[in-house]
Amino acid sequence: MDYQILVVSAVFAALLMLAHLAAPRLRNLSLIAHSGFTSFSGGFASAFVFLHMLPGLVESKEAIGAVLAARFSDSHFVDTSVFLLALAGFIIFFGLRRWCRQSPGRISHNSRRTFVVSIISFSIYNAVIAFTLADRIAIDLFTAAVFTLAIALHLMIVDAEHEAHNGIQFNRWGRYVLSSALVVGWGLRLITGEHSAVTAALLSSMLAGALLLNVFHYELSEVSDARFGSFLLGIGVGTLILLVIFFLEASIHISGAT
Repeated sequence: MDYQILVVSAVFAALLMLAHLAAPRLRNLSLIAHSGFTSFSGGFASAFVFLHMLPGLVESKEAIGAVLAARFSDSHFVDTSVFLLALAGFIIFFGLRRWCRQSPGRISHNSRRTFVVSIISFSIYNAVIAFTLADRIAIDLFTAAVFTLAIALHLMIVDAEHEAHNGIQFNRWGRYVLSSALVVGWGLRLITGEHSAVTAALLSSMLAGALLLNVFHYELSEVSDARFGSFLLGIGVGTLILLVIFFLEASIHISGAT
């Protein structure tokens, strides 16, 4: 792996860890403590998913399609394979959320079990996020930075929801497990080195679906007291940042071509 990409991905992974570890203190800041912050975060993440991650699936489908084309003659199935993977990520996390749903304040063996399952599933989620950081940086540093910011805001909301569900256990060990999973994901990417494009496309596809579901559940649901105005503001800010990046990169590309 390129040394610069390695360093930048380590910095981004550290920032995501900080979003978890410092979440209790950050939530006390006036801006973040505002009731509309959750919806703003959801809008920001949604803008990134729809304007960057989903279009990115179209670009990455060639890698998976090349493998599937040798086994399946149906070109439509091959073309939609990455979207099927995104749908799989969406369904998996939706199923886990439904299974783990418990009544607030209910303390039982079953609630502890579902809490552990939730921590395990989000540990995998965090590891995949960290694993794909280097690939995102290699493609585009600026959009990778926006991705890191969107995920950091998102992880702070996920952190708050876990603490509300089982604050004692989450503060004792859950938060540290989720933070460590980011290190594990980054470390696995370092160990595997230049992995295949198929692996990167597969993980990114499933992550897009899982991220979309988790944004809907944690940041845009009625449970989170969603505010439409804050949601629109988050979408507007995220969209503006991405469009500026796209415009600048297009300008640089045109200038370089001439």
